Amino acid sequence: MSNRTKVLRTFVVLGIVACIAGAGVFSAFSSQTDNPGNSVTSGTVVLSDNDGGSALYSLTNAKPGDSQSSCVKVSYSGSLDASVKVYTPSTVGALASSVNLKIEPGTQTTSTFPSCTGFSPDAGAALYEGTLAGFANEHTSFANGIADNPGTVATKWSTGDSVVYRVTATLAANAPDSAQGQSTGAHVIRWEAQNQ
Repeated sequence: MSNRTKVLRTFVVLGIVACIAGAGVFSAFSSQTDNPGNSVTSGTVVLSDNDGGSALYSLTNAKPGDSQSSCVKVSYSGSLDASVKVYTPSTVGALASSVNLKIEPGTQTTSTFPSCTGFSPDAGAALYEGTLAGFANEHTSFANGIADNPGTVATKWSTGDSVVYRVTATLAANAPDSAQGQSTGAHVIRWEAQNQ
């Protein structure tokens, strides 16, 4: 048998094998089903206030009994229901034990920071009433912050909810002589929202 015949037979065998393989590929049964349009979009947690980044109180050269109040409106516009708590992440100075802090939730017809004109506190006890030192020691993060909800029966904040808070800082009338020249240092009062 010549080389030419061997080559020709090889091509014929390869052609037959290719046809059989091709027929096997195109003869399979098939069925499909689709679930189109899959997508994930995250919700939002958005808390804001109307203080324009200003301090709630700033008493300088204070004497025993001096006090300052400001009213701030805290508003929620997130798409997810949330819990809101107030706390301070700051360390406060020695004078904080002689400063009384009171935080009252309520309503106000027109809220223009820092004015408290027309503020009406909610019925019941203040959200916090004690020394600034106590607040800074006990309420340092969201985990141990003080929870508050809008209205009297709400258990969450939803988009469009808001609460006006009157925050009052007072250098105690019975502050000791040792409090002279001391300071609380600059500190933050923070409201934080986390989705439920």
